Amino acid sequence: MRSLVLKEALILSKTEKKARKIEFSPATNLLTGENDVGKSTLIKILYNTLGADVPQLNNTRWKRAKAVCCVKFALGGKDYYIIRDEKFFGVFDANRELISRHVGLSGERGIAHFLNPLLKFRIELERKEDSKLGLAGPSFYYLPFYIDQDNGWTASWASFNGLQQFTRYRTNMLEYHLGVRPQRYYDAKRKSVEIEDELHDLGSRKDALLAVRDSYHKRKAARQVDLDPAVFRKEIEQLVDEYNAIYGRQQDVLHKLKQVRNERYGLESEISILRRAIKELEGDYAYAEDPKTPNPVGCPTCGTEIENSIVERFGILDDIDNCYALIDQRRKKLVDVQANEQTVDAAYREVRSELSSVDQLLRRQRENVTFAEFVTAEGIKEVMSSLSEDINVLSEQESDRQASLDALKDDLKVDSKHKKAINEHYQARMKEFLAALNVHVLELSDYKSYDRQIKANALGSDLPRSLLAQCMAFLHTMEKFNHFTLCPLIIDSPLQQDQDKDNAETIFRFIFSRTLPGQQLILGTVALPGVPDDAIPGDTRNIELTGKYGLLIDSDYATVSSEIGEMHEITLGSD
Repeated sequence: MRSLVLKEALILSKTEKKARKIEFSPATNLLTGENDVGKSTLIKILYNTLGADVPQLNNTRWKRAKAVCCVKFALGGKDYYIIRDEKFFGVFDANRELISRHVGLSGERGIAHFLNPLLKFRIELERKEDSKLGLAGPSFYYLPFYIDQDNGWTASWASFNGLQQFTRYRTNMLEYHLGVRPQRYYDAKRKSVEIEDELHDLGSRKDALLAVRDSYHKRKAARQVDLDPAVFRKEIEQLVDEYNAIYGRQQDVLHKLKQVRNERYGLESEISILRRAIKELEGDYAYAEDPKTPNPVGCPTCGTEIENSIVERFGILDDIDNCYALIDQRRKKLVDVQANEQTVDAAYREVRSELSSVDQLLRRQRENVTFAEFVTAEGIKEVMSSLSEDINVLSEQESDRQASLDALKDDLKVDSKHKKAINEHYQARMKEFLAALNVHVLELSDYKSYDRQIKANALGSDLPRSLLAQCMAFLHTMEKFNHFTLCPLIIDSPLQQDQDKDNAETIFRFIFSRTLPGQQLILGTVALPGVPDDAIPGDTRNIELTGKYGLLIDSDYATVSSEIGEMHEITLGSD
Protein backbone atom coordinates (compact mmCIF):
# COMPACT_ATOMS: atom_id res chain seq x y z
CA MET A 1 0.00 0.00 0.00
CA ARG A 2 1.37 3.42 -0.97
CA SER A 3 1.52 6.06 1.75
CA LEU A 4 1.43 9.84 1.57
CA VAL A 5 3.60 11.20 4.40
CA LEU A 6 3.78 14.83 5.47
CA LYS A 7 7.35 15.94 6.17
CA GLU A 8 7.17 19.68 6.76
CA ALA A 9 4.73 22.56 7.00
CA LEU A 10 6.10 26.03 6.26
CA ILE A 11 3.99 29.15 6.71
CA LEU A 12 5.12 32.65 5.73
CA SER A 13 3.52 36.03 6.38
CA LYS A 14 5.35 38.78 4.53
CA THR A 15 2.90 41.27 5.98
CA GLU A 16 3.66 40.44 9.62
CA LYS A 17 7.32 39.43 9.07
CA LYS A 18 6.57 36.16 10.85
CA ALA A 19 6.66 32.51 9.87
CA ARG A 20 6.69 28.98 11.21
CA LYS A 21 8.41 25.77 10.18
CA ILE A 22 7.14 22.47 11.59
CA GLU A 23 8.75 19.10 10.92
CA PHE A 24 6.66 15.94 11.27
CA SER A 25 7.50 12.38 12.21
CA PRO A 26 6.36 9.74 9.68
CA ALA A 27 4.66 7.97 12.61
CA THR A 28 2.82 9.74 15.47
CA ASN A 29 2.75 13.51 15.99
CA LEU A 30 1.18 15.15 19.05
CA LEU A 31 0.31 18.80 18.58
CA THR A 32 -0.41 20.32 21.99
CA GLY A 33 -0.93 23.75 23.54
CA GLU A 34 -3.51 25.92 25.25
CA ASN A 35 -6.48 27.43 23.43
CA ASP A 36 -5.78 30.08 20.78
CA VAL A 37 -2.13 29.17 20.23
CA GLY A 38 -2.80 28.06 16.63
CA LYS A 39 -3.18 24.27 16.84
CA SER A 40 -6.36 24.12 14.78
CA THR A 41 -5.05 26.64 12.26
CA LEU A 42 -1.92 24.55 11.69
CA ILE A 43 -4.00 21.38 11.37
CA LYS A 44 -6.40 23.01 8.89
CA ILE A 45 -3.51 24.28 6.78
CA LEU A 46 -2.22 20.77 6.04
CA TYR A 47 -5.01 19.35 3.87
CA ASN A 48 -6.01 22.86 2.77
CA THR A 49 -2.57 23.26 1.16
CA LEU A 50 -3.01 19.82 -0.40
CA GLY A 51 -6.02 21.00 -2.41
CA ALA A 52 -8.90 20.72 0.06
CA ASP A 53 -11.27 23.49 1.19
CA VAL A 54 -11.18 23.49 4.99
CA PRO A 55 -13.85 25.41 6.99
CA GLN A 56 -13.15 28.33 9.30
CA LEU A 57 -9.64 28.98 7.99
CA ASN A 58 -10.28 32.35 6.38
CA ASN A 59 -11.04 34.22 9.59
CA THR A 60 -10.22 37.93 9.89
CA ARG A 61 -6.99 37.43 11.81
CA TRP A 62 -5.67 34.87 9.33
CA LYS A 63 -6.71 36.94 6.31
CA ARG A 64 -4.82 39.88 7.74
CA ALA A 65 -1.65 37.78 7.93
CA LYS A 66 -1.91 36.96 4.17
CA ALA A 67 -0.09 33.72 4.88
CA VAL A 68 1.62 31.71 2.17
CA CYS A 69 1.52 27.99 3.03
CA CYS A 70 3.79 25.21 1.90
CA VAL A 71 3.66 21.48 2.61
CA LYS A 72 6.50 19.09 1.84
CA PHE A 73 5.34 15.49 1.45
CA ALA A 74 6.52 12.14 0.18
CA LEU A 75 4.59 9.76 -2.06
CA GLY A 76 5.73 6.90 -4.25
CA GLY A 77 9.39 7.36 -3.34
CA LYS A 78 9.45 11.04 -4.34
CA ASP A 79 9.33 14.30 -2.39
CA TYR A 80 7.11 17.19 -3.45
CA TYR A 81 6.43 20.74 -2.32
CA ILE A 82 3.05 22.40 -2.78
CA ILE A 83 2.74 26.15 -2.27
CA ARG A 84 -0.70 27.70 -1.73
CA ASP A 85 -1.43 31.43 -1.70
CA GLU A 86 -5.21 31.90 -1.63
CA LYS A 87 -6.41 30.15 -4.84
CA PHE A 88 -2.96 29.96 -6.42
CA PHE A 89 -0.95 26.72 -6.25
CA GLY A 90 2.60 25.82 -7.26
CA VAL A 91 3.90 22.24 -7.37
CA PHE A 92 7.65 21.61 -7.09
CA ASP A 93 9.91 18.57 -7.00
CA ALA A 94 12.46 17.67 -4.33
CA ASN A 95 14.94 20.14 -5.87
CA ARG A 96 12.34 22.92 -5.77
CA GLU A 97 12.03 22.87 -9.55
CA LEU A 98 8.59 23.85 -10.85
CA ILE A 99 6.35 20.97 -11.97
CA SER A 100 3.12 22.88 -12.57
CA ARG A 101 1.04 25.92 -11.60
CA HIS A 102 -2.67 25.80 -10.81
CA VAL A 103 -5.53 28.15 -10.02
CA GLY A 104 -8.43 26.88 -7.90
CA LEU A 105 -9.30 23.36 -6.81
CA SER A 106 -11.09 21.24 -9.43
CA GLY A 107 -11.75 23.65 -12.28
CA GLU A 108 -10.04 23.63 -15.65
CA ARG A 109 -6.73 24.81 -14.14
CA GLY A 110 -7.26 23.43 -10.62
CA ILE A 111 -4.76 21.61 -8.39
CA ALA A 112 -6.92 18.47 -8.73
CA HIS A 113 -5.39 17.94 -12.18
CA PHE A 114 -2.04 17.29 -10.48
CA LEU A 115 -3.08 15.64 -7.21
CA ASN A 116 -5.84 13.34 -8.45
CA PRO A 117 -3.57 11.38 -10.83
CA LEU A 118 -0.88 11.29 -8.13
CA LEU A 119 -3.41 9.73 -5.74
CA LYS A 120 -4.80 7.52 -8.54
CA PHE A 121 -8.19 9.12 -7.92
CA ARG A 122 -10.31 9.45 -11.06
CA ILE A 123 -13.84 10.08 -9.88
CA GLU A 124 -16.56 12.18 -11.47
CA LEU A 125 -19.84 12.71 -9.61
CA GLU A 126 -23.21 14.15 -10.61
CA ARG A 127 -23.40 17.89 -9.96
CA LYS A 128 -26.53 19.21 -8.30
CA GLU A 129 -26.68 22.36 -10.42
CA ASP A 130 -26.92 20.73 -13.85
CA SER A 131 -26.98 16.91 -13.27
CA LYS A 132 -23.79 16.57 -15.31
CA LEU A 133 -20.64 14.80 -14.17
CA GLY A 134 -17.97 16.94 -12.55
CA LEU A 135 -14.48 16.18 -11.27
CA ALA A 136 -14.34 15.32 -7.56
CA GLY A 137 -11.38 17.22 -6.10
CA PRO A 138 -8.82 16.05 -3.53
CA SER A 139 -11.19 16.85 -0.62
CA PHE A 140 -13.24 13.80 -1.55
CA TYR A 141 -10.18 11.56 -1.37
CA TYR A 142 -9.17 12.90 2.04
CA LEU A 143 -12.61 12.33 3.62
CA PRO A 144 -11.68 9.14 5.57
CA PHE A 145 -8.49 10.70 6.91
CA TYR A 146 -9.57 13.99 8.53
CA ILE A 147 -11.72 15.00 11.49
CA ASP A 148 -12.01 18.77 11.72
CA GLN A 149 -12.70 20.50 15.02
CA ASP A 150 -15.53 22.61 13.59
CA ASN A 151 -17.50 20.16 11.41
CA GLY A 152 -16.07 16.71 12.06
CA TRP A 153 -17.57 15.98 15.49
CA THR A 154 -21.24 16.39 14.52
CA ALA A 155 -21.33 14.16 11.42
CA SER A 156 -18.89 11.81 9.72
CA TRP A 157 -17.20 12.72 6.46
CA ALA A 158 -18.28 16.34 6.65
CA SER A 159 -14.98 18.07 7.48
CA PHE A 160 -14.53 19.99 4.21
CA ASN A 161 -16.38 22.77 2.42
CA GLY A 162 -17.92 22.24 -1.01
CA LEU A 163 -18.95 18.62 -0.54
CA GLN A 164 -22.64 19.32 -1.18
CA GLN A 165 -22.00 20.41 -4.77
CA PHE A 166 -22.52 16.76 -5.77
CA THR A 167 -25.66 14.67 -5.39
CA ARG A 168 -25.38 11.96 -2.70
CA TYR A 169 -21.68 12.67 -2.30
CA ARG A 170 -21.37 10.78 1.01
CA THR A 171 -22.93 7.53 -0.24
CA ASN A 172 -20.96 7.68 -3.48
CA MET A 173 -17.66 8.25 -1.72
CA LEU A 174 -18.35 5.58 0.90
CA GLU A 175 -18.96 3.08 -1.88
CA TYR A 176 -15.72 4.16 -3.55
CA HIS A 177 -13.50 4.16 -0.47
CA LEU A 178 -14.91 0.97 1.07
CA GLY A 179 -14.54 -0.91 -2.20
CA VAL A 180 -18.24 -1.45 -2.94
CA ARG A 181 -17.78 0.24 -6.30
CA PRO A 182 -14.16 0.06 -7.50
CA GLN A 183 -12.43 2.57 -9.75
CA ARG A 184 -13.49 0.66 -12.87
CA TYR A 185 -17.14 1.41 -12.02
CA TYR A 186 -16.51 5.16 -12.06
CA ASP A 187 -14.45 4.88 -15.25
CA ALA A 188 -17.32 2.95 -16.86
CA LYS A 189 -19.85 5.47 -15.54
CA ARG A 190 -17.96 8.36 -17.11
CA LYS A 191 -17.65 6.50 -20.42
CA SER A 192 -21.34 5.57 -20.40
CA VAL A 193 -22.38 9.19 -19.91
CA GLU A 194 -20.11 10.24 -22.78
CA ILE A 195 -21.57 7.52 -25.03
CA GLU A 196 -25.15 8.43 -24.08
CA ASP A 197 -24.42 12.06 -24.99
CA GLU A 198 -22.99 10.89 -28.33
CA LEU A 199 -26.04 8.72 -28.97
CA HIS A 200 -28.34 11.65 -28.22
CA ASP A 201 -26.39 13.83 -30.66
CA LEU A 202 -26.41 11.13 -33.35
CA GLY A 203 -30.15 10.62 -32.86
CA SER A 204 -30.86 14.33 -33.19
CA ARG A 205 -28.82 14.60 -36.39
CA LYS A 206 -30.44 11.50 -37.83
CA ASP A 207 -33.96 12.74 -37.03
CA ALA A 208 -33.21 16.06 -38.72
CA LEU A 209 -32.00 14.34 -41.91
CA LEU A 210 -35.01 12.01 -41.89
CA ALA A 211 -37.35 14.99 -41.62
CA VAL A 212 -35.66 16.71 -44.58
CA ARG A 213 -35.73 13.56 -46.70
CA ASP A 214 -39.40 12.89 -45.91
CA SER A 215 -40.28 16.47 -46.74
CA TYR A 216 -38.64 16.24 -50.18
CA HIS A 217 -40.23 12.86 -50.78
CA LYS A 218 -43.75 14.12 -50.06
CA ARG A 219 -43.55 17.41 -51.92
CA LYS A 220 -41.34 16.74 -54.88
CA ALA A 221 -41.07 12.92 -55.15
CA ALA A 222 -39.02 12.26 -58.27
CA ARG A 223 -39.44 15.58 -60.10
CA GLN A 224 -36.41 17.39 -61.46
CA VAL A 225 -35.72 20.68 -59.78
CA ASP A 226 -35.84 23.70 -62.04
CA LEU A 227 -35.42 26.75 -59.86
CA ASP A 228 -34.35 30.28 -60.64
CA PRO A 229 -31.70 31.68 -58.25
CA ALA A 230 -34.07 34.57 -57.61
CA VAL A 231 -36.08 32.14 -55.48
CA PHE A 232 -33.21 32.32 -53.00
CA ARG A 233 -33.24 36.11 -52.70
CA LYS A 234 -34.70 35.88 -49.21
CA GLU A 235 -32.10 33.32 -48.14
CA ILE A 236 -29.30 35.46 -49.55
CA GLU A 237 -30.62 38.49 -47.68
CA GLN A 238 -30.71 36.40 -44.50
CA LEU A 239 -27.11 35.38 -45.18
CA VAL A 240 -26.11 39.03 -45.43
CA ASP A 241 -27.92 39.78 -42.18
CA GLU A 242 -26.11 36.88 -40.53
CA TYR A 243 -22.79 38.22 -41.81
CA ASN A 244 -23.53 41.64 -40.35
CA ALA A 245 -24.58 40.16 -37.00
CA ILE A 246 -21.40 38.08 -36.74
CA TYR A 247 -19.33 41.11 -37.76
CA GLY A 248 -20.97 43.10 -34.96
CA ARG A 249 -20.12 40.35 -32.46
CA GLN A 250 -16.57 40.34 -33.76
CA GLN A 251 -16.22 44.04 -33.04
CA ASP A 252 -17.64 43.58 -29.52
CA VAL A 253 -15.20 40.77 -28.74
CA LEU A 254 -12.36 42.76 -30.27
CA HIS A 255 -13.22 45.67 -27.97
CA LYS A 256 -13.15 43.32 -24.94
CA LEU A 257 -9.84 41.90 -26.11
CA LYS A 258 -8.33 45.38 -26.33
CA GLN A 259 -9.62 46.18 -22.84
CA VAL A 260 -8.19 43.06 -21.23
CA ARG A 261 -4.85 43.52 -23.02
CA ASN A 262 -4.69 47.11 -21.83
CA GLU A 263 -5.38 45.84 -18.29
CA ARG A 264 -2.54 43.33 -18.62
CA TYR A 265 -0.16 45.98 -19.96
CA GLY A 266 -1.12 48.23 -17.05
CA LEU A 267 -0.44 45.53 -14.44
CA GLU A 268 2.87 44.61 -16.05
CA SER A 269 3.82 48.30 -16.05
CA GLU A 270 2.88 48.67 -12.37
CA ILE A 271 4.97 45.62 -11.45
CA SER A 272 7.92 47.04 -13.38
CA ILE A 273 7.56 50.42 -11.63
CA LEU A 274 7.35 48.74 -8.22
CA ARG A 275 10.50 46.70 -8.95
CA ARG A 276 12.36 49.89 -9.90
CA ALA A 277 11.10 51.56 -6.74
CA ILE A 278 12.39 48.63 -4.66
CA LYS A 279 15.78 48.90 -6.33
CA GLU A 280 15.94 52.62 -5.58
CA LEU A 281 14.80 52.11 -1.97
CA GLU A 282 17.37 49.39 -1.47
CA GLY A 283 19.99 51.82 -2.75
CA ASP A 284 18.74 54.45 -0.31
CA TYR A 285 18.93 51.96 2.55
CA ALA A 286 22.46 50.88 1.63
CA TYR A 287 23.49 54.55 1.50
CA ALA A 288 21.88 55.25 4.88
CA GLU A 289 23.65 52.22 6.41
CA ASP A 290 27.05 53.27 5.09
CA PRO A 291 29.17 54.57 8.01
CA LYS A 292 30.49 57.30 5.72
CA THR A 293 27.00 58.75 5.18
CA PRO A 294 26.58 62.09 7.00
CA ASN A 295 23.81 62.83 9.47
CA PRO A 296 21.61 64.61 8.54
CA VAL A 297 21.44 63.83 4.82
CA GLY A 298 20.62 66.60 2.38
CA CYS A 299 17.96 65.94 -0.27
CA PRO A 300 19.61 66.35 -3.69
CA THR A 301 16.38 67.72 -5.17
CA CYS A 302 15.07 70.26 -2.68
CA GLY A 303 17.94 70.55 -0.21
CA THR A 304 15.85 69.56 2.80
CA GLU A 305 17.93 67.90 5.51
CA ILE A 306 16.67 64.44 6.61
CA GLU A 307 17.86 62.81 9.80
CA ASN A 308 19.76 59.56 9.15
CA SER A 309 18.23 57.71 12.11
CA ILE A 310 17.17 54.15 12.89
CA VAL A 311 13.54 55.25 12.54
CA GLU A 312 14.16 56.57 9.03
CA ARG A 313 16.00 53.39 8.04
CA PHE A 314 13.15 51.20 9.31
CA GLY A 315 10.81 53.44 7.36
CA ILE A 316 12.75 52.63 4.18
CA LEU A 317 12.52 48.89 4.98
CA ASP A 318 8.75 49.23 5.53
CA ASP A 319 8.45 50.94 2.14
CA ILE A 320 10.37 48.05 0.52
CA ASP A 321 8.10 45.48 2.19
CA ASN A 322 4.99 47.40 1.10
CA CYS A 323 6.27 47.39 -2.47
CA TYR A 324 6.81 43.62 -2.33
CA ALA A 325 3.27 43.16 -0.96
CA LEU A 326 1.87 45.28 -3.80
CA ILE A 327 3.83 43.22 -6.34
CA ASP A 328 2.30 40.01 -4.95
CA GLN A 329 -1.19 41.52 -5.26
CA ARG A 330 -0.56 42.70 -8.82
CA ARG A 331 0.90 39.32 -9.84
CA LYS A 332 -2.15 37.46 -8.53
CA LYS A 333 -4.36 39.86 -10.48
CA LEU A 334 -2.13 39.38 -13.53
CA VAL A 335 -2.68 35.60 -13.47
CA ASP A 336 -6.46 36.14 -13.55
CA VAL A 337 -6.20 38.77 -16.28
CA GLN A 338 -4.00 36.51 -18.43
CA ALA A 339 -6.53 33.69 -18.07
CA ASN A 340 -9.33 36.09 -19.06
CA GLU A 341 -7.27 37.27 -22.03
CA GLN A 342 -6.92 33.68 -23.25
CA THR A 343 -10.69 33.18 -22.94
CA VAL A 344 -11.51 36.38 -24.83
CA ASP A 345 -8.86 35.64 -27.46
CA ALA A 346 -10.39 32.19 -28.02
CA ALA A 347 -13.81 33.81 -28.41
CA TYR A 348 -12.36 36.24 -30.95
CA ARG A 349 -10.82 33.41 -32.99
CA GLU A 350 -14.13 31.56 -32.90
CA VAL A 351 -16.16 34.52 -34.16
CA ARG A 352 -13.55 35.16 -36.86
CA SER A 353 -13.99 31.56 -37.97
CA GLU A 354 -17.78 32.06 -38.16
CA LEU A 355 -17.28 35.22 -40.17
CA SER A 356 -14.86 33.52 -42.54
CA SER A 357 -17.29 30.70 -43.35
CA VAL A 358 -20.17 33.10 -44.04
CA ASP A 359 -17.88 35.32 -46.08
CA GLN A 360 -16.92 32.36 -48.26
CA LEU A 361 -20.60 31.63 -48.93
CA LEU A 362 -21.18 35.24 -49.91
CA ARG A 363 -18.21 35.20 -52.27
CA ARG A 364 -19.55 32.03 -53.86
CA GLN A 365 -22.84 33.83 -54.47
CA ARG A 366 -21.08 36.78 -55.97
CA GLU A 367 -19.28 34.41 -58.32
CA ASN A 368 -22.70 33.02 -59.44
CA VAL A 369 -22.04 29.53 -57.96
CA THR A 370 -25.31 29.30 -56.06
CA PHE A 371 -26.98 26.60 -54.05
CA ALA A 372 -29.94 26.90 -56.47
CA GLU A 373 -27.68 25.94 -59.39
CA PHE A 374 -26.29 22.99 -57.39
CA VAL A 375 -29.82 21.68 -56.67
CA THR A 376 -30.86 22.19 -60.28
CA ALA A 377 -27.81 20.32 -61.52
CA GLU A 378 -27.97 17.41 -59.16
CA GLY A 379 -31.71 17.03 -58.94
CA ILE A 380 -33.88 16.01 -56.06
CA LYS A 381 -33.08 12.34 -56.56
CA GLU A 382 -29.39 12.95 -55.97
CA VAL A 383 -30.17 15.04 -52.89
CA MET A 384 -32.37 12.30 -51.46
CA SER A 385 -29.72 9.69 -52.22
CA SER A 386 -27.10 11.77 -50.45
CA LEU A 387 -29.39 12.21 -47.46
CA SER A 388 -30.01 8.47 -47.31
CA GLU A 389 -26.28 7.75 -47.32
CA ASP A 390 -25.76 10.18 -44.45
CA ILE A 391 -28.63 8.59 -42.52
CA ASN A 392 -27.11 5.12 -43.01
CA VAL A 393 -23.72 6.32 -41.74
CA LEU A 394 -25.37 7.78 -38.63
CA SER A 395 -27.27 4.52 -38.07
CA GLU A 396 -24.01 2.54 -38.20
CA GLN A 397 -22.43 4.95 -35.74
CA GLU A 398 -25.43 4.54 -33.44
CA SER A 399 -25.05 0.75 -33.53
CA ASP A 400 -21.33 0.98 -32.76
CA ARG A 401 -21.86 3.34 -29.81
CA GLN A 402 -24.73 1.20 -28.47
CA ALA A 403 -22.46 -1.85 -28.60
CA SER A 404 -19.82 0.06 -26.64
CA LEU A 405 -22.46 1.04 -24.08
CA ASP A 406 -23.64 -2.55 -23.71
CA ALA A 407 -20.04 -3.67 -23.12
CA LEU A 408 -19.91 -1.47 -20.02
CA LYS A 409 -22.88 -3.11 -18.29
CA ASP A 410 -20.80 -5.61 -16.31
CA ASP A 411 -18.55 -2.86 -14.91
CA LEU A 412 -21.63 -0.87 -13.87
CA LYS A 413 -23.10 -3.72 -11.82
CA VAL A 414 -22.62 -4.00 -8.06
CA ASP A 415 -21.52 -7.37 -6.69
CA SER A 416 -24.22 -7.92 -4.06
CA LYS A 417 -22.24 -10.64 -2.21
CA HIS A 418 -19.18 -8.42 -2.04
CA LYS A 419 -21.27 -5.49 -0.82
CA LYS A 420 -22.84 -7.67 1.88
CA ALA A 421 -19.41 -8.83 3.07
CA ILE A 422 -18.21 -5.23 3.29
CA ASN A 423 -21.26 -4.18 5.28
CA GLU A 424 -20.94 -7.12 7.67
CA HIS A 425 -17.26 -6.32 8.28
CA TYR A 426 -18.16 -2.68 8.93
CA GLN A 427 -20.86 -3.72 11.41
CA ALA A 428 -18.43 -5.98 13.27
CA ARG A 429 -15.81 -3.23 13.52
CA MET A 430 -18.44 -0.75 14.72
CA LYS A 431 -19.60 -3.12 17.44
CA GLU A 432 -16.00 -3.73 18.54
CA PHE A 433 -14.96 -0.07 18.48
CA LEU A 434 -18.09 1.26 20.19
CA ALA A 435 -17.46 -1.17 23.05
CA ALA A 436 -13.81 -0.11 23.23
CA LEU A 437 -14.91 3.54 23.55
CA ASN A 438 -17.55 2.84 26.21
CA VAL A 439 -20.48 3.70 23.92
CA HIS A 440 -23.47 1.55 24.90
CA VAL A 441 -26.40 3.69 23.72
CA LEU A 442 -26.44 2.56 20.07
CA GLU A 443 -28.39 -0.36 18.65
CA LEU A 444 -27.35 -2.40 15.63
CA SER A 445 -30.02 -0.54 13.67
CA ASP A 446 -28.03 2.70 14.20
CA TYR A 447 -25.20 1.32 12.06
CA LYS A 448 -26.85 -1.49 10.11
CA SER A 449 -25.55 -0.03 6.84
CA TYR A 450 -22.30 1.79 6.18
CA ASP A 451 -24.06 4.88 4.78
CA ARG A 452 -26.16 5.52 7.89
CA GLN A 453 -25.18 8.65 9.84
CA ILE A 454 -24.73 8.31 13.60
CA LYS A 455 -27.09 10.87 15.11
CA ALA A 456 -30.36 9.54 16.55
CA ASN A 457 -29.33 7.87 19.81
CA ALA A 458 -25.79 9.18 20.37
CA LEU A 459 -26.14 12.36 22.39
CA GLY A 460 -23.79 14.50 24.46
CA SER A 461 -20.35 12.98 25.03
CA ASP A 462 -21.44 9.72 23.32
CA LEU A 463 -21.67 11.39 19.89
CA PRO A 464 -17.98 12.27 19.36
CA ARG A 465 -16.90 8.84 20.62
CA SER A 466 -19.42 7.20 18.26
CA LEU A 467 -18.09 9.23 15.33
CA LEU A 468 -14.53 8.31 16.24
CA ALA A 469 -15.54 4.63 16.27
CA GLN A 470 -17.16 5.08 12.84
CA CYS A 471 -14.09 6.82 11.44
CA MET A 472 -11.89 3.90 12.47
CA ALA A 473 -14.46 1.32 11.30
CA PHE A 474 -14.37 2.91 7.85
CA LEU A 475 -10.56 2.86 7.78
CA HIS A 476 -10.31 -0.79 8.84
CA THR A 477 -12.97 -1.79 6.30
CA MET A 478 -11.06 0.08 3.60
CA GLU A 479 -7.88 -1.76 4.59
CA LYS A 480 -9.54 -5.15 4.11
CA PHE A 481 -11.54 -4.54 0.93
CA ASN A 482 -9.81 -1.79 -1.04
CA HIS A 483 -6.44 -0.73 -2.45
CA PHE A 484 -5.72 2.94 -1.85
CA THR A 485 -3.10 5.57 -1.10
CA LEU A 486 -2.85 5.74 2.69
CA CYS A 487 -3.01 9.39 3.76
CA PRO A 488 -2.17 10.84 7.19
CA LEU A 489 -4.91 10.53 9.78
CA ILE A 490 -5.39 14.07 11.07
CA ILE A 491 -7.64 14.52 14.09
CA ASP A 492 -8.29 17.85 15.78
CA SER A 493 -9.52 18.14 19.38
CA PRO A 494 -11.03 14.70 20.11
CA LEU A 495 -12.06 15.65 23.67
CA GLN A 496 -15.41 17.10 22.64
CA GLN A 497 -18.50 17.47 24.85
CA ASP A 498 -16.69 17.46 28.23
CA GLN A 499 -15.33 13.93 28.25
CA ASP A 500 -14.54 12.70 31.78
CA LYS A 501 -11.06 11.52 32.77
CA ASP A 502 -11.73 7.82 32.08
CA ASN A 503 -13.23 8.48 28.65
CA ALA A 504 -10.42 10.90 27.79
CA GLU A 505 -7.80 8.24 28.46
CA THR A 506 -9.87 5.69 26.55
CA ILE A 507 -10.12 8.00 23.52
CA PHE A 508 -6.36 8.53 23.25
CA ARG A 509 -5.53 4.86 23.81
CA PHE A 510 -8.08 3.97 21.13
CA ILE A 511 -6.63 6.40 18.58
CA PHE A 512 -3.05 5.28 19.17
CA SER A 513 -3.92 1.59 18.94
CA ARG A 514 -6.39 1.66 16.02
CA THR A 515 -4.52 3.87 13.56
CA LEU A 516 -3.74 1.70 10.53
CA PRO A 517 -0.30 0.05 10.35
CA GLY A 518 2.19 2.42 8.72
CA GLN A 519 -0.22 5.35 8.81
CA GLN A 520 1.04 8.76 9.88
CA LEU A 521 -0.98 10.30 12.73
CA ILE A 522 -1.24 14.02 13.50
CA LEU A 523 -3.32 14.60 16.62
CA GLY A 524 -4.14 18.03 18.03
CA THR A 525 -5.26 18.49 21.63
CA VAL A 526 -4.91 20.90 24.55
CA ALA A 527 -3.48 18.11 26.73
CA LEU A 528 -3.61 14.37 27.38
CA PRO A 529 -5.38 14.17 30.74
CA GLY A 530 -4.80 10.93 32.61
CA VAL A 531 -2.94 9.27 29.74
CA PRO A 532 0.11 7.38 31.07
CA ASP A 533 3.38 7.57 29.17
CA ASP A 534 3.25 3.89 28.25
CA ALA A 535 0.03 4.50 26.30
CA ILE A 536 1.78 6.96 23.96
CA PRO A 537 3.77 5.36 21.11
CA GLY A 538 7.51 5.52 21.72
CA ASP A 539 8.30 7.20 18.38
CA THR A 540 5.87 10.07 19.00
CA ARG A 541 7.04 13.56 18.06
CA ASN A 542 5.74 16.21 20.48
CA ILE A 543 5.05 19.60 18.93
CA GLU A 544 4.06 22.15 21.54
CA LEU A 545 2.73 25.57 20.54
CA THR A 546 2.92 28.43 23.02
CA GLY A 547 1.88 32.04 23.08
CA LYS A 548 -1.55 33.53 22.43
CA TYR A 549 -2.14 33.68 18.66
CA GLY A 550 1.50 32.63 18.38
CA LEU A 551 1.50 30.17 15.50
CA LEU A 552 3.73 32.50 13.45
CA ILE A 553 6.93 33.70 15.11
CA ASP A 554 9.62 36.26 14.29
CA SER A 555 12.54 33.84 14.65
CA ASP A 556 11.40 31.55 11.81
CA TYR A 557 10.87 34.35 9.28
CA ALA A 558 14.34 34.43 7.70
CA THR A 559 14.59 30.64 7.45
CA VAL A 560 11.15 30.07 5.94
CA SER A 561 11.47 33.06 3.61
CA SER A 562 14.73 31.68 2.22
CA GLU A 563 13.22 28.19 1.78
CA ILE A 564 9.93 29.02 0.06
CA GLY A 565 10.27 32.65 -1.05
CA GLU A 566 11.56 31.81 -4.51
CA MET A 567 8.97 29.05 -4.98
CA HIS A 568 6.26 31.55 -4.06
CA GLU A 569 7.59 33.99 -6.65
CA ILE A 570 7.53 31.25 -9.29
CA THR A 571 4.00 30.19 -8.25
CA LEU A 572 2.69 33.68 -9.01
CA GLY A 573 4.58 33.84 -12.30
CA SER A 574 3.12 33.19 -15.72
CA ASP A 575 3.83 30.40 -18.20
